[in-house]
Amino acid sequence: MKIQLTKHSLPNLTVLRGKNLPQLIAKLEIANPELFKYELFNKEEFIANLGQEEILINHSKFSYDQLELQQYAFQRGDVVITLSGDWRNLMSEVCVFDFRQAKPGDFVMVLMAGVGVWMLIPEEGEPVTIGCDPTYGQYFIETLEKQIETSPFLN
Repeated sequence: MKIQLTKHSLPNLTVLRGKNLPQLIAKLEIANPELFKYELFNKEEFIANLGQEEILINHSKFSYDQLELQQYAFQRGDVVITLSGDWRNLMSEVCVFDFRQAKPGDFVMVLMAGVGVWMLIPEEGEPVTIGCDPTYGQYFIETLEKQIETSPFLN
């Protein structure tokens, strides 16, 4: 199946940092996943556990007024895409990470086409979600689109 790249807008994408983040997440009535795992709530809402004091969240239930002492948040403007189809074949050409070791629900940070990205590893057959710093977005998307169009191994 041909690989399709789709751009997404995640206006609620936020990094939470600080103390007692599991209690904050519990107030939102959503699950806090294990370390370097994510929980997907629909096609675009998710929470990823990046450490004891750091969470990446894109969820409409979160608002800044829920923060407590020694907690802070900052909005992210990442370029976010999904790749559907046989995205793993593309990864073998643009990323050195061995995706055979990745399991659905894993949150991974890797270099892809020379750009640091985060990825939400999906269930088999589902699109993969990838985000990167917006300053690399145009280069990143153009590089992937060119690889998808010109690779003799993908077409």
